[in-house]
Amino acid sequence: MGRSLWLDEAWVANSINAPTLGQMFYYPNWLQSSPPLFLLASRVVVRLMGISNASLRTVPLIMSLVATGAFFATARRLLSAPFAILAGSFLVFFTAEIEYSHTAKQYSGEVAMSSLLLLATIVYLQDPYAKNLQWLAAAIALALPFSYPAVFLLPVIVLAVDVTAVHSPRRIIIFAAAILAIMYAAFIRPNMAPELRQYWTSDTETGFSRGAIIALAVAVATTAINRNWAQALCLTPCLLLASAAALHWYPLSYRTRLFVVPGFILMSTMAVEKICLLLFSRRATINGLVWTLIAATAVLGVRSQIIADPNLPKEDVDGAVRFLQTAVSPQDLLLVHPSVGETFRLYANMHQWTSAPVVYGDTGWPCCPRGKDARPASSTQEAVTRDLRRMIPAGYSGLVWLLYTIRPTHWDWVGLDESRVWRSYLAAHGCQVSRPNRQYENVAITVAECTPIR
Repeated sequence: MGRSLWLDEAWVANSINAPTLGQMFYYPNWLQSSPPLFLLASRVVVRLMGISNASLRTVPLIMSLVATGAFFATARRLLSAPFAILAGSFLVFFTAEIEYSHTAKQYSGEVAMSSLLLLATIVYLQDPYAKNLQWLAAAIALALPFSYPAVFLLPVIVLAVDVTAVHSPRRIIIFAAAILAIMYAAFIRPNMAPELRQYWTSDTETGFSRGAIIALAVAVATTAINRNWAQALCLTPCLLLASAAALHWYPLSYRTRLFVVPGFILMSTMAVEKICLLLFSRRATINGLVWTLIAATAVLGVRSQIIADPNLPKEDVDGAVRFLQTAVSPQDLLLVHPSVGETFRLYANMHQWTSAPVVYGDTGWPCCPRGKDARPASSTQEAVTRDLRRMIPAGYSGLVWLLYTIRPTHWDWVGLDESRVWRSYLAAHGCQVSRPNRQYENVAITVAECTPIR
């Protein structure tokens, strides 16, 4: 919880800590893709606890706990106790769910909202009284502003209400449509841009990977085993997500498909239980196998976390800023590359370094700042050189500090390792350039001692 945030978390954190709600929902520096209720909940926590790495990750952690409770409650209504615990263990030890439970992003909230919607819908299907319909409406009202992909569950929820023939789904349709219209006008449309779709289509992590195709095939195959409304409730979002991804309407990556994981686990476990009941006559034998699987899932899950070392940050800009705050004097010049610009702003503010002699670079942007060229492979040496002339005054004499990422994925996206151009430019203009200091994870610091720059 306390490790340094990295770029993807930092701009979310800066928007959460923006001076006004308007600047949070429409963050001036970056396209705001986080849902409004997630931002608002995180802002409340930060105001109560103070801004820190842990406070910025508190809401994601709470959401992962909510997901666990709601998912187990759903599983217990559809499965026997051992199989419900098995399904819960699959979710709890799912690697991506663990990662985003301590990441300052909205994805664990998406899992929580999917689990709540599954629970509310199953409760209504099993007991279609007006009170349970009201709880279902409340779950929709909570889920949509907290999780944009909750919309993928709406069609089958409407059909579930309709199939009971107890209540008309018209009110649910009007209610959900009104919420979506307000959200689109107030939060989604102002933050839409072609750059987002371009990023989705260019991102190597987005698309139909072998694992995603196998998972989709398994989901479809379970339909032959579980022919009930619970199966349809779990399967439909998977099919809708796959269709949206095929049409390039929505990204399909390990984090953006996390919201369908509860449904996928649930319908897969239902199929496994049914197969076990067909193969084994003794319940004790089935329970023994299930508890063995639960133990194996826990052991493998814990082992994978130990190997992954979750205390290691993706980028230790926190440590780098702490060092620079003690090393950089007011007469020096600090150049911060856009790859770490948002993160530097966060930690300079967090550590109250208000007098940093910083100049921000304007090339090699990651996705997706407002009004900047963040296309893949858009960087050129000529553009970087022009930007360096802007940042470093003619005739400057003194120390020039450089802060930049060394994540290969960023430079692959940009198409040019601009940190090398920065160092070469200073060396060519008479500066003594030090070897990069790489003691901070995926971040490097270079210092150059310059006589009057030619």
